Amino acid sequence: MNLRKNISLLLLSLFISVFAYGQDASFAQFFSNQLYLNPAYAGNPKFQRISMVYRNQWLTRQSPYMTYGVSYDRFYVDQNSGLGVNLINDMQALGTLNWLTLDVMYSYNVRVAYNAQIRGGIQAGGILKSQNTRNLIFPDMVDPSTGQVVGTPGFEGKSRVMPDFAVGLLGEWGIFYGGIAVHHLLQPVDSRIVETTTRLPRKYTVHIGSDINIYKRYLIRKSLILSPNIIYQQQSNFKQLSVGVYLSHLNIVGGFWVKNSFGTSSSTFVFMAGYDDVGYSFAYSYDFSILKGGFRGLNTSSHEVTFGMNLEYKKWSRKKVHTIKSPKF
Repeated sequence: MNLRKNISLLLLSLFISVFAYGQDASFAQFFSNQLYLNPAYAGNPKFQRISMVYRNQWLTRQSPYMTYGVSYDRFYVDQNSGLGVNLINDMQALGTLNWLTLDVMYSYNVRVAYNAQIRGGIQAGGILKSQNTRNLIFPDMVDPSTGQVVGTPGFEGKSRVMPDFAVGLLGEWGIFYGGIAVHHLLQPVDSRIVETTTRLPRKYTVHIGSDINIYKRYLIRKSLILSPNIIYQQQSNFKQLSVGVYLSHLNIVGGFWVKNSFGTSSSTFVFMAGYDDVGYSFAYSYDFSILKGGFRGLNTSSHEVTFGMNLEYKKWSRKKVHTIKSPKF
């Protein structure tokens, strides 16, 4: 059984690295790590922020995909600018393939009207792509007479560093907000095999949303915020449209998303619940897919946990800069 599993992992890793284009890790809680969604989100005028995320996919398949990350950002009010750093580690095929991404970003905010503002952001960093063969068993390592594993892998994993850049733009007008982002601007080289060069395709993201206070029309001071959002992402042949809605009351947030991947006959449903306070926030989400041929929830389910901390600035300017609206998670 272990032999079969390891050979399957080998074939999976070779398939990913040779025949498929690289693709970014995907999260269910899009706005928990805003820096990953759009570099223009770097910097919050109210707090310094620390965000952490952990995602475990396909638990019934011994968790072949695990992704975790941490980010930090802050805002400089007098300069209307923000700085951020984001670290993401994506483990595929139980660590056979590993993508470690480190990015630094800068944003600048411009207020164009009393109820409208825009913010642009740039990002620079690098991706360390590595292969690990320690947990793999190759056919020439198996003794055909006894079936025992002998020797060590003859294939050593390789690693390479890819410089990477991105840009983003955010806007807010009244109760509406949104933005666009382009990642992997220069399409860094993913791999070179013989005379074939594979590049990491650009990723395009467009997102738009709104905050609607349901209680406001009834002249009640309490707030019940309904936040519909739409996100479209495209990377090479991968195209995904995500439609979701959040409902927030006091510190409690609930959310539901439907993600549809074009050309794959696949839809993903996401259920999320979280708690958001002045000093910290945390949320849990569960998602499962319906593939062509019927429901396969357990086989394609994923769990995602996020945690955030808000730290007050030691020095604060009297100059007011409003935060561009976005969902908490």
